[in-house]
Formats: sequence, C-alpha cells, structure tokens
Amino acid sequence: MRLLPDSIRTRTILVLLVGLTVSHLGSIVVYSTDRESALARANEHLYAERVATLAKLIDAAPLPLRQPLTEAVSSDKVQVWWGKEMGSLRGHPEGARWRMVGEALRPYFGEIAPDRLHVTVAPASHDVASQWLSAFHLRHGCPCNLELQVALKLKDASWANFRVQVPGPVSTWPLQSLLSTLVMVSATLLLASWATGWILAPLASFARAAERLGMDVNTPPLPEGGPKEVRAASHAFNQMQQRIMSFVEDRLQMLAAISHDLRTPITRLRLRTEQLPIPGFEQHKMLSDLDELEQMVSASLDFAKDESAEEPSRAIDLAALLGSICDDAVDAGHKAEFEWDSRLVIQGRPLAMKRLFANLVDNATRYGHTARVTAAERQDAIEVVIEDDGPGIPPDQLEKVFKPFYRLDHSRNKGTGGMGLGLATVRSIARAHGGDVTLENPPEGGLRAVVRLPRNGDGKAGA
Repeated sequence: MRLLPDSIRTRTILVLLVGLTVSHLGSIVVYSTDRESALARANEHLYAERVATLAKLIDAAPLPLRQPLTEAVSSDKVQVWWGKEMGSLRGHPEGARWRMVGEALRPYFGEIAPDRLHVTVAPASHDVASQWLSAFHLRHGCPCNLELQVALKLKDASWANFRVQVPGPVSTWPLQSLLSTLVMVSATLLLASWATGWILAPLASFARAAERLGMDVNTPPLPEGGPKEVRAASHAFNQMQQRIMSFVEDRLQMLAAISHDLRTPITRLRLRTEQLPIPGFEQHKMLSDLDELEQMVSASLDFAKDESAEEPSRAIDLAALLGSICDDAVDAGHKAEFEWDSRLVIQGRPLAMKRLFANLVDNATRYGHTARVTAAERQDAIEVVIEDDGPGIPPDQLEKVFKPFYRLDHSRNKGTGGMGLGLATVRSIARAHGGDVTLENPPEGGLRAVVRLPRNGDGKAGA
C-alpha cells in the first residue's frame, strides 16, 4: 500500500489511466487480430486471381511470344517464367492455398487435377527490391515475408511458373496503434486532471472550512453552491457550525452568569464573617478564602467575556507589540528585554495577541525574575521564545498547566499565584490564530515558552 499515491486525485488519475490504457490495448489486439485475418485472405485471393489471369494469358499466347510475355509481366511482386519443365519449388505445400489458387484458375482451365497444379509457401527471398517492398509494407503493418510459389501445367503440357510475394502475419502493434495509444494516454491525463480537480475542489473547501472552524467558531459559513450533493454537504456543515456556535455561546453565557451571580453571596458571606464573634486569626483565614474565591469568580467572568468577544482581525506588527510589552514590564520595575530591528507582520486580533504575550512576559518576570524575548522567522510562521531564570516546571506538568484553573503547588498563594487561567487563555488565543504554545525546560535552567504563529493567522503563509 505504500506504493500507492497518497492523494485521492492522483489515485483516481492512476485508476483511469491504467484502466483505459488496458482497455485500449485490448481493443487493439482484438481489432488487429481480425484485421490480420481479413487482410491475409483478401491479399491472397487477389494474388491468386492475378496468377490465374497471367496463366490464362500465357496459355493463350503463341509459343514464340510466351517468353517475352513472361518477361514483360514479371515484377518485384510477381516473378513469372515459362518452360517445358516445371520449375523447382522450395518450401512446403499447403492444401488451403492449393484450393484457393485452384478456385481462381477454374474459370479459365476448368477443374484442375492435382498433378497439374503445385503450390508451396516459403520465406521470401532477400533481394534489394524485396527488402524495400517489405519495409514499405512493414510501415503499414503488413510485412511481405512469405513467397507463394505456383507451377501450373498448361494445355500444351508446358509449365507456367509463378513466384509471388504475399503478406505474412500482420503486426499487432503497427506505428499507428502505438501513436493512438499515446494520444489516448495524453488525453486521459489531461481530462482526468481537470475532472478530478473540478470534482475534488469542494472537498478542499471543506478541509479549509473545517480548519478555520477548529481555530475560530465564528468563522464565516461555507458557501452553499455547486452540485446537489455539494450543496447538501455544505448545508449540513453550516448547520453543524451553527450548533457548535450556539453550544459554545450557551456555555460561556452560563459561566458568565454563574460567576456574576456568585458575587452577591460572596459579599454577604464577607459581611457576616466580619461580624462573627470569632478570634481574629480564624476570621482572617476565612476572609482570605473568600478573597480567593472572589478572585476566581472575577477571573472566570473575565475569561468568559474574552472568549465571547468578537474582535476583528487585522495586520499586526508583532515586533512593535513585543517591544511595547517589554517596555511596560521594565516601567513596572521588572527585568525584560527584546531585541529586533525589522518588522514582524502577522494577521490577527490585536487585543488578543497583546493579552497572549503580556501573560507570558508577566509569568516570566513573576516566577523567573526576568523575561528574555526573541523572535525568529520560519518558512511559513513566526516563532517567539520567552525565557526566564526561574525554577522551571516539572516535566510531567508541562501540559497540565494549560488546563483551566490548574496551578502548581508553589503558586497557590493568592499573593504570588494566579487563578490558573493565564496559560489556558494563552494557548486558546494561539490556537485560535492557527498556532500553538509549548513549554520546555532548557538544559541551562529556567523555563522556555515557545509561541509559533502562522504569518496570516489562519494556518497559511503570507505577510
């Protein structure tokens, strides 16, 4: 199976090409076989009639004129001579050809006795004229490679001898057949390439639409055009997209509503806790738990709002954005650096991109005390790397930290750790732009975050 082409288009063209070529070659074999038999019979009857006609002329001619007559009627195809004795015949006798020549002679000589007529078949002689004639006939698929030899006893007991070059077996693969096969193969390749491209175009549109839908549920619907089956599939795809959009919107609204409604009971619990006659230390711990719970509710509400926001996509200078984020971090008293001299233009949502890289730079300065930001242009994407000097992340938790509300043990303190939504938001934004975010622990220590984004924000290259 590894030898088969990988694409549907190539496989379809291969099946059509092989099938039609085999069918065409089979038709040529059948046609050539029938043509061979028909041509052989027609030519042999023609030469037998010619032998009979010449024999009649020689028999009717006076004796002094017979020798000049045979010399006059002889040619490259038919050699004729007359004599008192039967000429020497080479080859082997054939009953079928004897009967054929006898039938041709009957109108002129009546019933021919076996001792009056001798017919043999031998390979053609290779003189210059015969070679030229054979080459001529070979180009037409009819090589003259047989010699029909006839000796007829005339009424006066003299002998008329004939040596006739007749076509042998016809070539199954003449030049015309090979040319027609080449034309058929070329036409099949052209038509199959055009037809498969036309038929598979909707499938390519489906693939692009599915890719866009995986990155952005609010992508424009698929045009419902083309043949009936394509329209039905497009309509089903658009309905699926509408259901997914409705499902996501309902869940985000539910999360926002729950987060919003939880604020009121949290506020009431705070007021009641402050009024409880309990020791100050216990009261402080209860208030701290309520503060943390309120922060989680606020983070959930912000996350739902960000996910449901519809920000238009436009060209972004990523170098300027990263530079401004690092400058803001330095102004806030953190150590951050970014060096890049030219522009890095991508297609994306500006506020979402700013939040993505701001979260990563903030994490690097908070837990690693410094943020070193570098960028590299790849063939079809831009790769941004943020490194810090922190303790890193255990290898078994490098993927877990991207889950919503997942926090490492050492960052559970509300003063130093977040709510566990920062990296979840970062990966969600990157994947919505057709890219991704990965974390790794460099050998020299610290943590490295690698952000890979396509140039135009939808998985395709382009500035």
